[in-house]
Amino acid sequence: AQAGTAAHLARTRPEQAEQILVALTRTTSSALRELEATVGLLRRPDDPDDPLEPPPGLDRLPELVSAFASAGLRVVVTVDGEERPLSPGVDLTAFRIAQEALTNVAKHAAASTAQVGLAYTHDRLILTVSDDGGATVRPPAPGGGFGLIGMGERARSAGGRLHAGRRPEGGFAVTAELPVHSQPLEGPR
Repeated sequence: AQAGTAAHLARTRPEQAEQILVALTRTTSSALRELEATVGLLRRPDDPDDPLEPPPGLDRLPELVSAFASAGLRVVVTVDGEERPLSPGVDLTAFRIAQEALTNVAKHAAASTAQVGLAYTHDRLILTVSDDGGATVRPPAPGGGFGLIGMGERARSAGGRLHAGRRPEGGFAVTAELPVHSQPLEGPR
């Protein structure tokens, strides 16, 4: 749809068409990286010549926090409970939800600090990303709008659930409750 819109606007509004194409390029590049990571999860460890690097997981959370700190967002990480290994699918899901939620804080919230909470129970990981944003919210960036939907889909695909909304004390929070090990979805998709 975006490519068709860009083609239509190319003759009448080339600047707007270019913006759409830039956003489309970012989106398709990101989708390709995610597809490669998913294929990496589907491959067996004994597959020869695995060309893909391992998909990211929460072990890469410090890198993610550092990247946002470089962009001017202070991120505080807390861990409650005993950390335990997650299945590869849940680990990737948790990382991607944290990444998208922090991206949303950086893009949309008037926040100086974000908090990432990891709470481990006997069979669940509860991941919370919240911010201290005030009443001022930046307008959505062009080409956006699927972040919360995608996070919800990711959580459900791992057998979990996601809640997102404004906090009574101000700011916004995204909470994903994920099983420690992937579980198949129940019911219709």
